[in-house]
Amino acid sequence: MGSHFKTFALCSIASAFMSASVFAIDTPISGKKLVVKSEPVSSKRKFLFKSVKETAIAPTFPNPQGPAGSSLTVHALQCTGTPPSESCVADESTGPIALDPTYWRGLGNPPGSKGYKYKDKTATEGGVKVVVLKRDKLIIKALGPNWPWAPSGPADRVQVEFRVADERYCAEFGGVATKNDAGLMTFKDAPAPASCSSAEACGNGLVEGEEECDDGNQQGGDGCEADCTCGPCGCLVFDSTWETIQTVIFDNYGCTDPICHGAAGQGGLDLTPNVAYQNLVGVSSQIDPALARVEPGDQDLSVLWLKLAEKTFADPDIAPGGGMPASGSAITTDELQGVMDWIRAGASETAVVPGTDALFDSCLPPPNPGKIPQPDPPATGTGVQLLQTPWPLPAQSESEICMSTFYDFTGPGLVPASAKTPCPWGATTANPTGECIQWHYQGLYQDPQSHHSIIDFYRGSADWNNSGWGTWTYKGGPNDGQTCNPTSVDATGINPGCSGDIVVSPACIGYGPTDYGASTTTDFSGSQEPLYTFDFADGVYALMPIRGIITWNSHAFNLTTFDTTMEQYLNIEFAAAPDQLYQAQAIFDDDDIFAQQVPPFQTREYCDQYIAPSGANIFHLNSHMHKRGVLFRIWEPPNSSCGSGCTAPAGAPDYTSTDYSDPLHLYFDPPQVYTGTTNNRRFVYCALYDNGASDIQEVKRRSTSPPVLVGGPCAISETRCIGGPQHDQLCNGNDSFCDSSLGAGDGDCDACPLRGGLSTEDEMMIMLGTYYVP
Repeated sequence: MGSHFKTFALCSIASAFMSASVFAIDTPISGKKLVVKSEPVSSKRKFLFKSVKETAIAPTFPNPQGPAGSSLTVHALQCTGTPPSESCVADESTGPIALDPTYWRGLGNPPGSKGYKYKDKTATEGGVKVVVLKRDKLIIKALGPNWPWAPSGPADRVQVEFRVADERYCAEFGGVATKNDAGLMTFKDAPAPASCSSAEACGNGLVEGEEECDDGNQQGGDGCEADCTCGPCGCLVFDSTWETIQTVIFDNYGCTDPICHGAAGQGGLDLTPNVAYQNLVGVSSQIDPALARVEPGDQDLSVLWLKLAEKTFADPDIAPGGGMPASGSAITTDELQGVMDWIRAGASETAVVPGTDALFDSCLPPPNPGKIPQPDPPATGTGVQLLQTPWPLPAQSESEICMSTFYDFTGPGLVPASAKTPCPWGATTANPTGECIQWHYQGLYQDPQSHHSIIDFYRGSADWNNSGWGTWTYKGGPNDGQTCNPTSVDATGINPGCSGDIVVSPACIGYGPTDYGASTTTDFSGSQEPLYTFDFADGVYALMPIRGIITWNSHAFNLTTFDTTMEQYLNIEFAAAPDQLYQAQAIFDDDDIFAQQVPPFQTREYCDQYIAPSGANIFHLNSHMHKRGVLFRIWEPPNSSCGSGCTAPAGAPDYTSTDYSDPLHLYFDPPQVYTGTTNNRRFVYCALYDNGASDIQEVKRRSTSPPVLVGGPCAISETRCIGGPQHDQLCNGNDSFCDSSLGAGDGDCDACPLRGGLSTEDEMMIMLGTYYVP
């Protein structure tokens, strides 16, 4: 856009400048001198305007220090015809340059009785350094790189507008010009124009007349169209998703009103633009200090989202206290989804979250990859933090990698004696003490491009220097690429940034030392969400070696046009004595993980069974599918055996999840106890997959399916037409067969069957959970 203001600001500037474009007082004045010097080196730019001694400039002056403020706008006009039938249109403009009210001082006694002087030694506000507004005189000087206007060629006329509150002074040069080209314009002795109305033109940077917006140019596609209408964005153009939320949610729904969360701040929360972000993200809520106002990565731990959701869904049980907005209408479900997506993407102040432009009916720049900020580690003596070093994820790519890091928590004060216990598997080369840590809580934070993370600890015979880990080097930071010794840990027990080779390996197949697969846990940690927190049931703990090697299996996809890196942070909190009674066990039932065979444009449901151990106290159920998994259900016992032909039981399920990227975590308090016959311990679970039945454009495509060990692109002989008269017909990769008419060139032969596999374009079915057996 061609001006300093974003379009939404320009649309609202009309109300700040006396509604629409009608100023209370328009004062045409005569110009004595105008100089516009447009050097290629921006630091040498210069602007000077002087009026003649003009009786029209007279006290009393509006106060430029007040809330209505002051601004300068300069327009180049291109004209056709000759006076009085001459027609001029604004060609190039500075747009309104708002002047900082704190740089003004009143002249005379009392101050302001003789006018005002503006002085900004650094010329930060649009390059304007000095303005003198006093009896009979207006002088404006600007210079340097902040001066925004470098005309591309000569102008027929140049208008200067200076506004103070609801008064506008205007001068117009075009008669006597000693120089008039792109590099230098010098005019003198301009009579006062008949009125200031000639500057009212689309592209002059002011919202005037019938205009809906004016961003200082006559270009379309930037939020304000070439005819100064709002266009498809409704005049809502922003630089970031957060900026959109500030305007569309907080400002438009009255959250920044003085009686709500204006500067006075109900509940100590000020949501006005200059402080809202700092007051929300990572700040504990006053109404429930256990929750943050905004917890990056998880809307369910964010009081802001919970309160908005309570009002939108009309459900009084969602949030602590009442819903938001406190008065007026609720935000829409799309807007609520946009806030949720922003939180799950890391709640950045500057990033653009994919899809939020449509959810907020606004225009945004191309989206960025999300980043989750590194959380604070647990307090010393209460827990530890493990870090996955960054691995590169280029734009529009998908990858699954394995890498390992080393930790040593035997240092003084890191783990209290009360949290230590002998490891059941004894000492290993990497953990010669044979001690383990008993832990009760974990929080896994990972960048939101993650499809899944599986974190294991190794308890085999190899040490850190085994060749299976590759070369240990620093990833990122000042020592990026340099070799490192992972055992050179700091006071927290890790060597930050130091890790083994980054190896592309789905499920870590073939990775690590020769005994890796048989000597690695599969139930230490993992998630497919940006933030996953998990408290075991009362009395329950899990074990990890006090010293050893952690493997990070990270699968991620980057749909944006920007490169990024993937990082993870795992906080572990120790188990207190009352929680050291029962060791946690994991449910990871993947017997039919790759059972899917869904034809294009159809749905299929697949079911399996899981039999809990006798005496199992199950306190958590979860699930895993990929993106075409639309429904995952679990039925608790009793259930009859269904063998290889499992179907969904007739009754209502006990677990239902519909979002593969945010699956339901179902907790039981107290835990559910299962004993007795096999049928009394048999769970049945089913997953439903939609391969383009609801939306043909969501069908699995051969062209976007990466080759992987399991799954990947279908055979070209299996491809079918997507849409058109031959929809769902076999086409053998021939797009022309799918054309809407002979030779139309619009055919799309790309649809594939949906099968089980390792990429996000393929599918999985896993029942997950946690239990203990006393």
